[in-house]
Amino acid sequence: MQIYQVDAFADEIFQGNPAAVIPLTGWLPDELLQKIAMENNLSETAYIVAEGRDFSIRWFTPTVEVDLCGHATLASGHVVFEHLGYGGDRVVFHSRKSGDLEVSRGRMPGGRVGTEGEIPGDGVLTLNFPVGEPYPVDPGPLGMIFDGLGIPPGPLFKGPYDYMVVLDSQEAVGALQPDFRRLAAAPGRGVLVTAAGRDADFVSRCFFPQSGIDEDPVTGSAHTMLVPYWARRLGKNRLSAIQLSARRGTLDCELVGDRVYMSGYARTFMKGEVFPDGSGVAGLSSMTPSPMTLREAQARVDGWIRTTGVRYFSELTNMAILTEEVGEVARLMSRLYGDQSFKESDKGKELPDELADVLWVLLCIANQTGVDLGQALEKNFIKKNIRDAERHRGNEKLK
Repeated sequence: MQIYQVDAFADEIFQGNPAAVIPLTGWLPDELLQKIAMENNLSETAYIVAEGRDFSIRWFTPTVEVDLCGHATLASGHVVFEHLGYGGDRVVFHSRKSGDLEVSRGRMPGGRVGTEGEIPGDGVLTLNFPVGEPYPVDPGPLGMIFDGLGIPPGPLFKGPYDYMVVLDSQEAVGALQPDFRRLAAAPGRGVLVTAAGRDADFVSRCFFPQSGIDEDPVTGSAHTMLVPYWARRLGKNRLSAIQLSARRGTLDCELVGDRVYMSGYARTFMKGEVFPDGSGVAGLSSMTPSPMTLREAQARVDGWIRTTGVRYFSELTNMAILTEEVGEVARLMSRLYGDQSFKESDKGKELPDELADVLWVLLCIANQTGVDLGQALEKNFIKKNIRDAERHRGNEKLK
């Protein structure tokens, strides 16, 4: 399995929030997903599975699966656009509990940076997330939050996942030295602390010891709660934000109806491979995803053709390509298992890759002609069971 480590909401590497992104062909067991995230030991590991043109997404900290993560979704969009050959400017990620999430190339609708309304092609990405509206709660039963932060009790807010404390100044937020053991006793996912900013419209710090992360460097999901609060308080919908972690993260935000847009950059730090069985051999592990069904394979090919391949070749052209690919397999078979010697031009070619090329074109032709290959193969088994049940039993050559 390929793995990418991406610094999200970062102008350059070693800034922002690092996330691991692992594209899968199907879902692995949850226990294995969690173990890989623990091994990565980053605030989030995102797993994505292609579903035609879109993707499903799940996020794991080193200790738990979470319902929503912004920086790892931004990182996933970066991987899809920059490393997986995705042809569009907008990708949709389907999450289990937070609905559909979008990552787009370019800035949010209003264009926060540069010329007003401009959408420059400078590599910036924009998240489109649902609002997490905060509401006031009684701080009385939640004294562990203020004890953990080392501050007197005061107004307290709650969103879908986190509690939020509002302080008087950027300096007060930056000066916090939490007792994470005490803070971990707070219910929910974590605790956000925010204030009006000196260097931006507002600043924040985000603490998630309950989820295995003492302080998160840049937290996109937290801003679905922070942005509507500060939009109302400051009387404007476009906001600049800084998360005051050691790595420091900057976000350009906009509240549009019940959605929050967050723009920032992402930078690839590392690309590698994961070997879940420790063999060091990719693709041979018993823990790799289950093989695709024929129907899933047809859908994957169709999605790739429509987003990256531009369009299908004509049926006649694909038939010619299929013949050519079968010839490639025949030539390689005659050199691997037959009597022909290898030519220099054939060295480095692999039979699995050549067979996959044949299957790819066959799937294209099936898609173009409206054939469900899985259903067709099931019918073919029935036909052969009836026709050939006794046909070959008397063939001496097969004994």
